Formats: sequence, C-alpha cells, structure tokens
Amino acid sequence: MTEFTDREALILNRVQKGIPCVGKPFLEIGNDTGCSEDEVLDTLTHLKEKGVIRNISGIFEGEKLGYYLSLVAFEIPKEKIEEAATIINSHPGVSHNYLRDHRYNIWFTLAEEDKDSFNKTVSILASKSSALDFLILRNEKLLKLGVYLNIESKDNKDNKDNFDNVTTHKEAGLNFDSFDEMSREAVLLLQNDLPIDKNPFKNILESGKVLHDEEQLLSYFSKFIAAGIMRRYAAVLKHRSAGYKTNAMTAWKPNDLSNTDCFKESKSVSHLYFRTIHPGRWEYPLFAMIHAKSDEELKSVIDELSDKSGIKDFLVLSSIKEFKKKRVRYFSEEFNEWKRLNYD
Repeated sequence: MTEFTDREALILNRVQKGIPCVGKPFLEIGNDTGCSEDEVLDTLTHLKEKGVIRNISGIFEGEKLGYYLSLVAFEIPKEKIEEAATIINSHPGVSHNYLRDHRYNIWFTLAEEDKDSFNKTVSILASKSSALDFLILRNEKLLKLGVYLNIESKDNKDNKDNFDNVTTHKEAGLNFDSFDEMSREAVLLLQNDLPIDKNPFKNILESGKVLHDEEQLLSYFSKFIAAGIMRRYAAVLKHRSAGYKTNAMTAWKPNDLSNTDCFKESKSVSHLYFRTIHPGRWEYPLFAMIHAKSDEELKSVIDELSDKSGIKDFLVLSSIKEFKKKRVRYFSEEFNEWKRLNYD
C-alpha cells in the first residue's frame, strides 16, 4: 500500500492543481503549503525518483493549436498485437496506447496536423499493423476533463485541500489565430518536463532557439492559459505509484431518460465524453474514465454510476497492457519525419 507523509501529500495535491506562472514557482508553492523552498524541491525530487510524479509540464489543447485529434480502436489478430503496438507507437502523435479486453483490442489517441493527414495516417497504421477493422471515435461533446488524484497522508486519511486551481483562468476574447516562430517555440518549451530547481523556467530556456527571455516565456504561459490553449500547467502522477491501483475505460449506452449528471459529479471519473457512434459496430457513445484504489472500489463506483444513471448496458474496457503513455510534442519536426518515412 502506498503511504505518504503529510508534507508529501500536501505538495502532491498542490502541484496537481497547477504550477504558478512565476520565475520561482517552487518558492510560491512553499508559501502555499507552509514549507520552505528547499523542502518543496527535496520532496518533489524524492517523489520523482520514486516514480510517483510522471512529469511537470504544460497540458495543451491540441485542437486549439490546429491539430486534429481522436481516439482510435483497432481490431488486431492476437499473434500481431506486439508488432502492431510497435508500429502505432512510432507515430509522434500517439500519446496513449493500450491493449484492452475487447474485440477492438488496441486503443490509442492520435493527433495529426490536419484532418486529411489524420485519415491517411490511420489508414497507413491499420494497413501496416494488419488491422481487421478499426473505429475512429471522435470527441463529439466534452462533458468533463481533469485528472486529479487526491493524495492522503498516512496520518490523515481524510485529506482536503483549499488550493485554487492556479492555471486554468480564462479571459474571454483572447485568441490565437496563428502561431509565429516565437509562439510555436514557447509551446515546445512549455511541453518540456519542468526541472526541479530554484529557477526552472530559465533552465528550460537553455534549449530555446529564438526565445531566451524568461519574462517572455512566462508571458506566453499566461496568454496560453487565458486563451484556453494550455489547459493547465501541472504535475501528472503515475496512478499506481500514487495509490490508485486500478482504472478502466467504460463505455455506456444511455437511453433518452438517462441521467449523466452522476458521471460529472463523481470524483472517480476523470474523463467524460460523448463519442462517435458506428451503427452495427459501435453503439456506446458515453465514455467515462474511472480511477480507483482497488478492484473492489472500481466495481463499486461502476455499480453506483449504473444505479444512479439508470444505464444498464455498458462495457468495462480494462487495460491489459500499457504500450505507450507519452505527451504529444506539438509543433515538433517529428511529424514531418514520420511522414517522410511512411508516406508513399
């Protein structure tokens, strides 16, 4: 069982809510949590080495950067699964790729630079991986999005925090119609894993080609958040290492009288979408990603959602194996390189 000290739990909950848009963010986090800057740095370094923190970086809305994104499901022959996963993983726009217990057994998220490139890429991947069939399950309506794993300390099992979500403020009317060289580089730099030191943004600027000023980078940080281009800038945890030992992607077939509010209100549901229906092939439009600390808790959450919503027809698509979980690097030259190697 994963156990955390009071300080570790407090800091983990704080950094999931957002990293402050200031030159010394860990000093400000220390002020928020009643710790010194060094205590915050030491704690985060330890938790990262321990494998609890996956990364700290900007979480961007790909479609607002001009990309075309969707969930894709492939039906792959059993003997071809590993080979297919390697082929799919080679694409830089694949962020998540899982083997799931279903006829459609490989599920991945794909981002491409435009719709035509997306469709061509799916066709290439399907052909090269020997897919028998595939589904493109577009996000038709977003109902909820936000992974927050409440961390309890070993001495405080009812841990609550009062931290504001410091990086999700939106300003109406602020928009980017196009990205110049400097703003594109700002996107690239803010996707880097934030170094755990006293001046982390100065550190990531060392790899900049046209952007070298910390004040400019933080200005882009603020503008991207305000425009909704960057959903948040925060720590992402490894679920199992953080004490959440199980999860499942669930797909539901609601009727006209179904109540989906319970899904939005559930703290166990991190992602909630209505996705594309394919009549006769896929007729479960409501997708809910559920996280729990045990198989028993997961089953209890699913049963409760079914009872409250009245939806009895649903699928539990448990992940058998994680093939890939890596943030997409938008505006990376890797996209052009993949096309060069794979397009005829």
